Amino acid sequence: PPSLRPCHYSEWRHPHQQAAAAAAAAAEEAAAMAEVPAAEVSQAEKDELFCAYAAMILQDEGMDISEDNINTLIKAAGGSIEAFFPALFAKMCAGKDIESMLKFG
Repeated sequence: PPSLRPCHYSEWRHPHQQAAAAAAAAAEEAAAMAEVPAAEVSQAEKDELFCAYAAMILQDEGMDISEDNINTLIKAAGGSIEAFFPALFAKMCAGKDIESMLKFG
């Protein structure tokens, strides 16, 4: 299980809440930088992006990239996707060195 970061009691959040907040912030920042308005992005592309961002957050937090964890993050961020995407994405990531894929340079 992930370690809980020490902080003031009133600021404590579960790791999934921390990750969801990070996902929401990343999505907001990405929306500001996107060349295509969010309304013009297809649902399939949004589903893929949700899964990709969730996988990166889970990797960064040292958590398993599993169907359940991907679903939990997406729901916590207020998103909804086709049911098959999280399972497909988790299987695609299984056994891969995700850490090395996320390094630049």
